[in-house]
Amino acid sequence: MIKRRLCLFFIVALVEIATSMPSFGEWVWNKETGWMKSPSSDVTTIEQRYQYALSLVVEQKYLNAIKEFELIIDADPKSEYAETSRINIGWAYYLNGDCKKALKMYNAVLKKHPGTRRTMEVLEKMYQVGVSQMDTNEDEAINVFEKIIEKQRLGPLAPDAQIKIADCHFKLAHYEEAVDAYEKFLENYPKHAWVSYVQYRIPLSKVHHEKQQERNYGFLTSAKEGFEEYLVTNPNGVYVEDAKRMIREIRIISAEREFNIGEFYIRRKKPKAAVMYFQTVITNYPGTLWAEKAQEKIDFLRMIEAIK
Repeated sequence: MIKRRLCLFFIVALVEIATSMPSFGEWVWNKETGWMKSPSSDVTTIEQRYQYALSLVVEQKYLNAIKEFELIIDADPKSEYAETSRINIGWAYYLNGDCKKALKMYNAVLKKHPGTRRTMEVLEKMYQVGVSQMDTNEDEAINVFEKIIEKQRLGPLAPDAQIKIADCHFKLAHYEEAVDAYEKFLENYPKHAWVSYVQYRIPLSKVHHEKQQERNYGFLTSAKEGFEEYLVTNPNGVYVEDAKRMIREIRIISAEREFNIGEFYIRRKKPKAAVMYFQTVITNYPGTLWAEKAQEKIDFLRMIEAIK
């Protein structure tokens, strides 16, 4: 009987201790507020609801957090809490993988709170969404970056946004648009740290454009000049070896082009015209495979006495 009473006493004591101690799982860490409890049943003020919504974001319960932020907005749509709640809704959507809804909310913030002191914060978050979309939806990413520039053309994010626009066009194989976007960067931000990168990307875009167009070689000369300019202005630049490689590649492409024109004139039974192009290959592109082939063609034409 005594043993039974002692067991019952210890069981009751353990239950009381367990229920009197705070559950560590109800507490979350936030770098802005430190440790805080998730007061889901104790919310009575907007501030408490806001803190609770933040705790849900920290706990990665993004959809629940969004609902709490929406309740704050409904309660007082013109308050500062409403403004920050809209920003945090956008961030929660982004963390939950919904970039489209995140951008929609950020645009709503800029529209509902024009000139807000949090504009820079919103644009930074939009920029982050845009960077994320570069891997999945380049066109939408371009729209985001253009919006950032439209909002603050001389702001700190504008140069990076302009670079990203050009890079998106390059990824989409829209090389002419990429060249235009890179050149716009040089025009608007000529002293920015990204200038050397852009000086390399412009001729690179031109080379890719010419490859895409197959027989249209109009950009090759300017591309070669662009790489040479990069080497002169950035002798120790990151892309020096790449620029040299591209110059060699352009020489080969140009040599092949001149050689093919010579072949065309042979088929037209105009050996003298053909020799002019073969000689151009030998003179302008020595050391290339096409120079060797051109010399072989000239030697053959002499052997058959098609030329002197």
